[in-house]
Amino acid sequence: MHFRFILNFQYNYIMDELNQKIYDKAVKLLSVRLHTTGELHRKLRTRSFRDAEILPVLRRLEELRFLDDERFAQIFVDNLKRYKDFGFFGIKAKLLSRQIPTEMAERALEEFLTPEDEKKIAERLLKKLKRQGRSTYEQLARSFQSRGFRGEVTQKILNSNPEWRNKF
Repeated sequence: MHFRFILNFQYNYIMDELNQKIYDKAVKLLSVRLHTTGELHRKLRTRSFRDAEILPVLRRLEELRFLDDERFAQIFVDNLKRYKDFGFFGIKAKLLSRQIPTEMAERALEEFLTPEDEKKIAERLLKKLKRQGRSTYEQLARSFQSRGFRGEVTQKILNSNPEWRNKF
């Protein structure tokens, strides 16, 4: 009985030590920038930790609200909306590349990226593209499409210029 207790204690101590090592690495990664659960899981896996060791640590970080994919998605959408020139589908692709679940990404987009917001981003991009010398309808339409703008937004922006009206 006593021997089994000692082995069990040593096993728990080793597991706690390993969990602490994973936890410390995860917190260090989170101190640099926010991560999604999927990103952090992937990074910890590349450091040779196993899923069985990683998952309890991720759950604990979620309990402590150090990891919160929903909050990450909201902040990420808001930052892209303010500082970058991506449309609805471009932002959605970026969220998915950060391993945000599709339903969560769509909720964040519905809540934090209105069609009016997307139109303002498109207007900002149009000015930038014109300064860069892109002035034909086709060049501009391709630029909007490659940045993930919805077709109706591209159409509204490009048709607001009389020279291109009704080409799209």
